[in-house]
Amino acid sequence: MQFLLLLLGATIGGINAKVALPPTFDAYVPTNISQLMPRLSPVYVPFAELQAIPAGHPRERNASFDLAERLVPPESFLHSIRCYYFALGTLYSGFPSGTPGVPQISTTELATRLYHTALLHDLGWTQSKEGLSHPAHTMSFELFGGIRAYEHLFDKVPSLNGTEVSDIVQSIMLHTIAPQWDIGMSSATGMLMSLSACRDTVREIEAAYPRGTFAAEGTAILDSELARKPDCLTSHIAVDRANLIRVDPIVE
Repeated sequence: MQFLLLLLGATIGGINAKVALPPTFDAYVPTNISQLMPRLSPVYVPFAELQAIPAGHPRERNASFDLAERLVPPESFLHSIRCYYFALGTLYSGFPSGTPGVPQISTTELATRLYHTALLHDLGWTQSKEGLSHPAHTMSFELFGGIRAYEHLFDKVPSLNGTEVSDIVQSIMLHTIAPQWDIGMSSATGMLMSLSACRDTVREIEAAYPRGTFAAEGTAILDSELARKPDCLTSHIAVDRANLIRVDPIVE
């Protein structure tokens, strides 16, 4: 995760360069993070610039925002918003673009996919009566959340086609385990979702969407997940789960 620390440091501390996003990005990137790291170089990006990036139809954005706000626990909901802006910030750091032979995705389409993916990625953490009554709620939270997102997107976000919905849903379902793989490819959406879910700690973004008690809330949900579903996807992550969710920002 070294490149993320560099990115975060620049985002807050300021390599003060004006960088414009390219019109397209590679639609697929190596899942192996060590292959991606050398391509990234940090720059400063004002939070207001991230907020101004277009990402789909306002009504459809609001639909995903409202669903996540209703179902996702409150601190985890703010985490979802932070993930979106962290993912956008990563695009400025030299995320692969224009690689010969690799299909491209437009910046606007990628931002749209990222918005719905990030906002909906923790639907499976729901503790609400509505969520717990869903027949898929006993599955790993990533899978349950992806199923619930799939239902929502086809119902409330009609501008997305099947390929776009599939990318969003698969990115949600794999966001905790894909970074562990040494070979293969991830979609740009999936890679950015995985990275932002693990490291959503950027001071300027946190000022707008504070972490609050997210560490305690998230840890309790993961503990419950592991107790109720010993075979859940999270059980396969080779990390210290007690310290998986950071209490403090990585950088000042």
